[in-house]
Amino acid sequence: MDKHINFKSIEKLIFKQTFFEKFMAVLIGCFFITVSIVMFIRPNQMIAAGVNGMSILLEHATGIPLSILVFALNLPLLIVGVFLLSKEFIFFTILSTVFTSGYIALWTAILPEGFAVTHDLILASIFGGIFSGIGNGITFRYGTSTGGFDILGAIAKKYWNVNIGSGLLALNGIVIAISAFVFSIDKALYTLIAFIIGYTLVDKIHLGVGKQKQVLIISSKWDEVTEMIQAKLVRGVTLIDGEGAYQFKKLKIIYCICTPMELVKIKNYVKLIDPNAFMAVTETTEIQGHGFKKIAI
Repeated sequence: MDKHINFKSIEKLIFKQTFFEKFMAVLIGCFFITVSIVMFIRPNQMIAAGVNGMSILLEHATGIPLSILVFALNLPLLIVGVFLLSKEFIFFTILSTVFTSGYIALWTAILPEGFAVTHDLILASIFGGIFSGIGNGITFRYGTSTGGFDILGAIAKKYWNVNIGSGLLALNGIVIAISAFVFSIDKALYTLIAFIIGYTLVDKIHLGVGKQKQVLIISSKWDEVTEMIQAKLVRGVTLIDGEGAYQFKKLKIIYCICTPMELVKIKNYVKLIDPNAFMAVTETTEIQGHGFKKIAI
């Protein structure tokens, strides 16, 4: 390729163009997540996923306010992320942590102690999962992070090109297992129901979180799009020779497989480099071969 694009300038433009929608996604997403935690999950002695779940367990054991624990447990991960991850990713992750802690502090201040929308465990797990799924789905859809274990996943992906989705699920499983001893096995099982409902909703909102995407791109600037995907996402790209049936014009078709989080970035890159590009996205059923032993977010 004889053309080389300025990655930094393109990323700055993407950041400016998508800042408002990502900001609103974090603001609204964290609102729904904290409604789930404060009004359904915590008062019924269930736990949320990741660092939020660990914070609920520690609050029960120590009496330290949940809002402080959420911020404190995220802080070491955020400090590491500042040095290892992109400025955009860590900016919205910090924003998410601040909003989550702030919302929890607000709900705690205005709601009566022990308040719950319902104390029926089935209803609490269902609606807790629904609100959590909506919140996480919104943040994932716009390529932002809710902090916590997401930071570990981002670091592993960036520096070792390793998807640790299974590892993060295992960590969540450990947190749930601990909750079974702290609260009860029944409460832990209801927590699992909330998790399943939440992840299912995230699937629907984000068009299949956790499932790899198959992307076909037709662009007159195929060389620039290809270079961007390879350099910034460290994803392999296949170029297929094609021909338009209307004018019989030779063209290049870009083919690649990516995760849903990477798909958000690819869309932004393509839109900025070539607004007239054609892009088709489909969901894969099964992938085998080098680099695709695991399917993860």
